[in-house]
Amino acid sequence: TYLKKSLKIPIKGQKNRKKFLHAVAMASSSSSSLSVTIFLLLAPLCLSRESPSQIPNGTLDLSLLWYGQFTPIQKERVQDFIESLNFDAKEGLDPKVSAWWKVVESYQERFEVKDIYRQKKSNRTVAPRIKVKVVRSYVDEKMKYGKELTIGNAEKLVETAIGNMSKVVPVVLLSAQVRAIGVGFCNGTCQHNALAKIKGQNEPRPYIMVSNPEDECPGECAWPFHTADKGPRGMTYQPPSGEVGADALVIQLATGLADLATNPTLTEFLFKSETTPYNDDGKRNHVSSIYIADPATKCTRVFGSGAFPGFTGRIRVDPVTGGAFNSHGINHLKFLIPSIWDPKTKSCWTPM
Repeated sequence: TYLKKSLKIPIKGQKNRKKFLHAVAMASSSSSSLSVTIFLLLAPLCLSRESPSQIPNGTLDLSLLWYGQFTPIQKERVQDFIESLNFDAKEGLDPKVSAWWKVVESYQERFEVKDIYRQKKSNRTVAPRIKVKVVRSYVDEKMKYGKELTIGNAEKLVETAIGNMSKVVPVVLLSAQVRAIGVGFCNGTCQHNALAKIKGQNEPRPYIMVSNPEDECPGECAWPFHTADKGPRGMTYQPPSGEVGADALVIQLATGLADLATNPTLTEFLFKSETTPYNDDGKRNHVSSIYIADPATKCTRVFGSGAFPGFTGRIRVDPVTGGAFNSHGINHLKFLIPSIWDPKTKSCWTPM
């Protein structure tokens, strides 16, 4: 049976095929020699093939739920940011949003199969890409579950965002009319990502929930487009889109996406990979220890190099619109995105 299965492996060239069959025939008098012959012939073929099930590559299929009323600019801004994550065409301006996302992708280098992505000439590891796309967008302007966010209706919102789709990441976007302070929002952050137990499903599902802080707590989650409530006030800037709520949503969504995509506990069912925190000796792998949880949250309120409390760091201001930005996306759009912890430099990576 093993021999029949092995013979199904394609062998290039008629001469090689004849040599293989001849070797099997010559070794048929001895079962042990047959096993050795088959192993020596097939081992190189097996080792040269990459198993797709082992490659830690994945796609974040997002299912968006717009809960409440949003302006057209707010919806477009979120959609444009998501499309910019994988946009790294040469014709775009630098620095790009996709460069920031590549730092997120670099967290996959901690996986055991990273040697598959090692370039032969430079011996440099290239992290597999994480493609992000919106597969569903649903609007509930009437706010079926009310304007007050609670633990109970938050779970229902996640279920609504998932619908009947499998292997999607539900992203619940809360409008400025929704009060979310009672469930931990507006306390330094206006985004939340975790696992939720969904009715009718065996495994919990990762989700992201983002709130537009424009009305409820702009001083907490809309800085530097609004004066900060705590600490040094610092300088405030115009948002690159012209709407505070739109760009505040982008900052919170970027934080949630980065934190979720780098957390193997949340993305286990999405990415076909496993972490290797221990080596063969059972000791803690020092390589894995440099990766931290919530890398974007760790760099909150850092938007450029040289940042300190009350100062965004190095960013640019559009001379035409007056909007502050630190990266470019599709269609030459400008964004202000948060920094992210870089495990290689052990510091907050900034676009500028």
